[in-house]
Amino acid sequence: MYIMCIHEVGNAQSIILGPDTLCLGNTMQLSTPINNASSYYWGFCSAYLNFIPTGSSIVAGTGLDAPSSIVMGKQGVDYFVFVANTNGNRDVIRYDFGNSLAGAPLATNLGDFGGKIPAGAKGFELINTGGNWYGFLCGGTGAASDLVRFDFGNSLSNTPTLVDLGDLAGTLQNPQDLSFFYEANAWHAFTNNGFTGNLLRLDFAAGLNAAPTLVDLGNPGTLSFPTGLNMIFDGTDWHVFVVNRFSQTLSRLDFGSSLMNPFVEVNLGNFGSLLSAPRDIILIKDCGQYYGYITNEANNTVTMVTFDNTLNVLSANDLTNFGGFKGPGYLTRMLRDRDNVFAFTANNQDNSISRISYNSCTLSSMSSSNVQNPPAYTYYTPGLYNVFLAIDEGLPTMQVDCKLITVLPKPLIEVSNDTLICQRDTILLVANGQGLYSNVWSPVYNTRPPFDTTSILVAPQEDYRYNVHLEFTTSGSCAYDTSVLVRVSRVTADAGEDRFVADGAYTELGGDRMSTGVEYSYLWKPALYLNSTIDPFPICTPLDVQAYYLEVKNDTTGCVHKDTVWVRTECTDIHLPNSFNPLSDVMINRTFGLLNNNVAKLEYFRIMNRWGQVVFETTDPKKTWDGTFKNIELPPDNYVWIINGYCDNGKRIKKQGTVLLVK
Repeated sequence: MYIMCIHEVGNAQSIILGPDTLCLGNTMQLSTPINNASSYYWGFCSAYLNFIPTGSSIVAGTGLDAPSSIVMGKQGVDYFVFVANTNGNRDVIRYDFGNSLAGAPLATNLGDFGGKIPAGAKGFELINTGGNWYGFLCGGTGAASDLVRFDFGNSLSNTPTLVDLGDLAGTLQNPQDLSFFYEANAWHAFTNNGFTGNLLRLDFAAGLNAAPTLVDLGNPGTLSFPTGLNMIFDGTDWHVFVVNRFSQTLSRLDFGSSLMNPFVEVNLGNFGSLLSAPRDIILIKDCGQYYGYITNEANNTVTMVTFDNTLNVLSANDLTNFGGFKGPGYLTRMLRDRDNVFAFTANNQDNSISRISYNSCTLSSMSSSNVQNPPAYTYYTPGLYNVFLAIDEGLPTMQVDCKLITVLPKPLIEVSNDTLICQRDTILLVANGQGLYSNVWSPVYNTRPPFDTTSILVAPQEDYRYNVHLEFTTSGSCAYDTSVLVRVSRVTADAGEDRFVADGAYTELGGDRMSTGVEYSYLWKPALYLNSTIDPFPICTPLDVQAYYLEVKNDTTGCVHKDTVWVRTECTDIHLPNSFNPLSDVMINRTFGLLNNNVAKLEYFRIMNRWGQVVFETTDPKKTWDGTFKNIELPPDNYVWIINGYCDNGKRIKKQGTVLLVK
């Protein structure tokens, strides 16, 4: 597990590749170009410092007495926090958090080291060099000021020995804080004299085991009882930030490319009176953004200051008392343990310490990954998310990076509803949305081009689902697939083929493609010569040329289809029934005569019995025989008929046959 001071995070060039914006419901695919690393750690919902931190007060329960100075360190997988008391025996308390700063610590009172802990202890720093741990603590008032060193050996879990480094030839005057840095192959530290406001530099040219020499850098102008100080490198220049307790302002000291240079002070003010007896400041760089956190002892709050890349103030916000603060004093450095960020402050007034936390969220489908190019994942709600990547953790080749991901709400998409159309109809399908970049319809069955517009015309002949891919960003990270089901009510009116019907014959209308079933209704027009106008296949006995119009309707969907057939008659032969019954219930079957309608003239129409006697004779094509002779009913038998005449088209017809008289 890796822990780092956040102000060290950042790379000149990102090692996280992938989009920085996506829409809710889309997947995020990230990768890194760094190959063959010993380890990869991705956190997809890491703590983001632009949010408001959470906090909690920890009642440590072992010997806290007006604590002020506090420092945090990590050895291996274990975390330690050390606090110095300002009252009583001025003991030092160690808190063992184990492998999690989120848990409850185990407190151990390390004692007062023979009464050598400075009165009013302020600055506290931990340094690991050459495999050994050192702690430095300053404090005191006036000429009674002092700097002490704790020698822990190779482990922070050891009880250290204390070395009193004294007041450094009387130059220390109520020192308020300590901040170490390494430059030009030597350790150095800054501290400040409270009453004079002078900035002091401690040079450990002979190593941390020896007493430092002290360089008085003076008061650049407006330092007014400076207390907490912290330094940061912006990639080009070094800066030291100092809080002024008396003037309640924040100052920035600009050193240029080296902390050994002369410096210039810029007083950044009080941010609309947000600072109230400020005590300490810690500086943080995370995900390309600089932040500062200032404790206010007078009103028990923390002020967060956001800086631009040149460390000018962008904004300042009162975070209020979110951590049970009660006289908050000095702050530990802020440490990132992969996806979570922690800092601690000591509360002078209620003998507690407060934990300041930026915690990872649980709003991603995958919390972390240990492969070079992790699988695609999603976020559950819109918002701003921080992705953290650590490569070669704990090695000299270690690299870290972060990437802010903006998750937008799903765009309001306007898309046609699933619908029903009638067969052979055309319908306009629409898929659109605010900020739409492109969309593509597929498949393109019975679709009019182009196919990459917000609306298309379709004319399916059967039920069909049309898919559309909508993209709202150029990277495809805000894309949605949706579809429209077009159901087709299939109705076919098939009146049949146009036809000729012999004079006197009949035909059945309607074709093989006719839609049939209980859901369909039929209407033939006109009714002339038809035995039914609502039957799908009516019988037509035409007398002349006639067009028939058929309408078929699906009574469930209301869809209608129409068709037409022409029926033409032609006199080419004689048509007579082969039997009749004068007593039939059907009128047309009671007599015997020509069925033709287009016979213009008869020379004769004779009917004879089996002995050749003529029992009926006429020259009228419309006249029929009723089965009698001289008003006497003839017996059932086969009778011979003979006809000689002309059609209306001039064709002569002459024919004979038999008819059965039935009774």
